[in-house]
This record gives sequence, structure tokens and C-alpha cells, in this order.
Amino acid sequence: MKKRGDIDKDNFKKWFCIIGYVMVPVFFVILYFLMTETYEDIMQGNSEASMSVGGIIDRIYNYIPRLGEFYQHIAVHYMTPQLTFGLDMVFRLITAAVASGTVYLSAIFVVGRKLKLDYKDVAICLCVLLCIMISIFSEAYTYRFSYANNYVLGLLAAVAFILPFRLKMLGNKWWKLLSVALLGFAFGISTELAPVAFLILAIVWVGIELLRKRITWGDLFSTYRLQTTAMLGLVAGLAFFYIGGGIGMRTGGGYANVYDYVSPMGILKDPLTTAFKLVHHVWYNIRYIFFAIPLMGMFIFLEIVLFKKERVYLFWQVMLTMFCVLFVGATSLIAVHDDLYPRFMIPIYVAIVLAALLFINHVIEYANVGERILKRFAIITVACGGVLIVDTTFAFVLYNRTMAPKLDAIHYNPGGDLVIDRVEETTMIPSPIFNLKQLPPFDWGPAADYTKFGLGIERER
Repeated sequence: MKKRGDIDKDNFKKWFCIIGYVMVPVFFVILYFLMTETYEDIMQGNSEASMSVGGIIDRIYNYIPRLGEFYQHIAVHYMTPQLTFGLDMVFRLITAAVASGTVYLSAIFVVGRKLKLDYKDVAICLCVLLCIMISIFSEAYTYRFSYANNYVLGLLAAVAFILPFRLKMLGNKWWKLLSVALLGFAFGISTELAPVAFLILAIVWVGIELLRKRITWGDLFSTYRLQTTAMLGLVAGLAFFYIGGGIGMRTGGGYANVYDYVSPMGILKDPLTTAFKLVHHVWYNIRYIFFAIPLMGMFIFLEIVLFKKERVYLFWQVMLTMFCVLFVGATSLIAVHDDLYPRFMIPIYVAIVLAALLFINHVIEYANVGERILKRFAIITVACGGVLIVDTTFAFVLYNRTMAPKLDAIHYNPGGDLVIDRVEETTMIPSPIFNLKQLPPFDWGPAADYTKFGLGIERER
């Protein structure tokens, strides 16, 4: 029988962990309830105000059939500039759930199982949130609804898709197979590069395992039926994406000019010039994540040296590293300028965060770290999570109230151009600690800077 002191400790641990986990959706609900729609959100909603949902879907398919584009345009069709009861609130809650899902599923990936009411698990979960929010990549979550609804949803699809592989899920029931097929399809249309990178990694892994005779073709449709079905869904999603408007929008017109698109066919026509531009783009595109090269290399080295008999963590360290290499290699077709960088490159940053937390989790398990130390670790992360919530609430409440009386300056013209009266300065003052902010509702907003947390890097003008 447990002593009273042990029961009290168990109750404290239980409720402490619940509070820690609840902080994630609380943060995102507060954020998206307080956010004001930005100019891009309002403009998209206005231009499609007279269209049906079916018409919007058809338009997006022929524009760029990305998962997040479908959701974003449907969401802003019903949303209002600031929070109102009804469908606006529903879509804000969905966006908060999507953002929370990226954090929870990332934590599940790290620990390799379902999250428990455990100090280590809750600390890792909040570490994922904090690592994103202290970085420039927080812009994908906070700058615009069009960013959160688009790129964060794509990130959720990516992390969710990889879990059946990380957790080695098994099952032959039709509903499980249908679920992973749909998940694969969603991931296939989530972003331009991440699905292709994962597909290449999967093909290479299967090829190596077949050559080493560790699996057979039959295993792919028996033992690994769930994973194989997910990959088939991924291929179907990629086909859907690239048959639609995806390629044309990225390889021609204004987009190609702005981001200095390099056609792969240039290797045949002018190999030296094309190769030089590709190398230049690679160097340019890793300017804010260059630290990942020594960091992820160190994780692989330490896994080999310190944990010789445990190869699961090493496998995923290698896979995450190769994913980053493939992703960056693919981005070399364009120059990822600062206006695009945080949202476009966020899959790489999250992969780096996952690699770091995987290594930390492995060290904790290997060293059998005591609960007292893990409790302190959890208390620190929960305290930081509380600061994040207060910091964000203060800044976004202030901006929400500042913008509310100015929204009358927007004159809607369904299906046409917005007419906006001249308004006073509308740039948001960032939150004092985490430097979080959103863009204004009246124009595209000023270029932000990268002096966040002493990085000392200014955006290009």
C-alpha cells in the first residue's frame, strides 16, 4: 500500500503534467483568438466572397493544389477580421488544433510512443513549442493566418505521416489502411519538397534492405502493409499536386523571377553556369541554419561512439540528416529570400529540433536520469511555457484593441479590389520577451528583422 506522501507526489505529478500539456492548446487558442486577419487574409476572402466552396476548390486546384491553400481559402471565406462567434471561431479553433498537433506529434516522434503523464514527456513536448517560438520560424505560426493555415498544416501532415514509420505501427484492418492512405495523400500535397525528400529516402531504404536480404517484396505487403499503403497514398498525392497548377506556378512567371528559379534542364544546356548558380543557392539557402551541419553530424558521431548496440536512434538521426540534405538540395532551384525563408524552410528547422531532442531523450534513457532531475527539467519548461503565454497574451491583446476601431477603414468589394482608407501607423509592437508579432490588416506590412535573440541579421530590403 502506498504511503500518503507517495500518493501526494503522484497527484502532484499527474496534475503538473496535465497543466504542462494543456499549455500547448491554451497558447495557440489565445494566439489565434486574438490575431487580427492580415491584409493577405482579408484580400483572399474578399476576392472569393461571391464564390461557392466548390468554386474555391476548383480555383485553388488550378492555381496551386497544396493542402494548406485549400484550407486557407475556405477558412478566410468564413472568417472575420477579428474574433466573432460562429464559423469564424470554429476555424480559429481548427487552426489552433492544427498548430497544437504539430507540437504533440513531434513529441511523440521523439519519445517513440504515446505521451504519458511523465516529467520527461511533458518537458520534451514543451521544448518543441519553445524551440519553435524562440526562433525566426515562429513567423509561420504568428505572422498571418495564411501562413499558419498553409505551412503549419503542411507540417502537421508531415509529422503525422512519419509516425507509422517511427512507431513501427502494424495492422491490416481496412480503416487503418484507408486512414494511412489518406494521410499519405495529404502529405503528398502538403508542400513542394518534403514529400519528395521522404519518398527518395523510403526508396533508398527499401533498396538497401532488399539488397541485404533483410526484407522481401512480400514483407512490404504483409509486415509493412500500413507503411506501404501510406507510401502509395503519398505517390497519389504527388501526382495530384503536380498534375494541377503546382509546377507552373513555381517554375514560371513572377515567382520564378523573384526567387531566381534555375531549371534543372540547364545542366544539359549550360552545365557550368547552372552548376555555379545551384551551388550559390545552396550556400545562400543555409545561411540561417548553417549550425545544423556540425550539430547533426555531432549527433550521428556520438550515437556511433556512445551507443554502439542501440541503432534505432542512430537510424533516425541519419534519416533526419539526409532529409535536410535532400530538402536543401531541392531548394537550390530557387534562392529562398527572407520573405519566404521562415515558412518555406520550417520543415528543416523542425527536423533539427527533433534530432536534438532525440539525442537528449536517448541520453536520458541511457543514463537512467532520476525523477528528481527530470522534475526540475519539467518545472523549467512549464515555467517558460507560462511566460510564453503571458508574453503573447499581453502583446496580442494590445494589438487587437489597437486595430479594432481602425477596421472600418477597410471597404470590401466582393470579387474586386479592396479599398482601404489611410490609417495611422499599424505595425505591431512585438511581444517583449519572445518577440512574437503579426502583420497588419491594411497592407503587406514592413519587412521584419532578424535581430531576434541577438542574431544580428537584418532582412533584405
